[in-house]
Amino acid sequence: MIDRDDENYEVEVRRREAEYDSISSYLEKETEIKKEKTRLKRQFSQIDKKKKNLVDTTIEDVAFLTVTMRELREKIMREGTTVEYKNGENQYGTKQSPDAQLYLQMSQKQTAAMKILLECLPKTEKSAAIEKSDGFEEFINSRDE
Repeated sequence: MIDRDDENYEVEVRRREAEYDSISSYLEKETEIKKEKTRLKRQFSQIDKKKKNLVDTTIEDVAFLTVTMRELREKIMREGTTVEYKNGENQYGTKQSPDAQLYLQMSQKQTAAMKILLECLPKTEKSAAIEKSDGFEEFINSRDE
């Protein structure tokens, strides 16, 4: 027979482990976002100081979107872009996964934010930033055509 105290102890241990995992995951993501923010600030260091204060939030948003999209991309690669659904007894099929939908929405927001950052660069720096890039800007430009 299981003692009530043993049962409560096990429940508390599982709760604390879940909380620790959640905090650990949060701190890991926060670190990745800070790294990405630093990389972006270096890449856009030539933005005029007056404009720089205005675009700091945009840089933070792009860093968050980049890290989150990276996580979503990995999940989508593991689980696919579709999920099965069932409505009622006989209605079922497949639809786009919520992760794939979220990835597309975030991609559009990231593209718009990057465009804002690129527009803030001096004319000569725009081409230099694109040359140093990881290919994202070229992708954006090719989509606009």
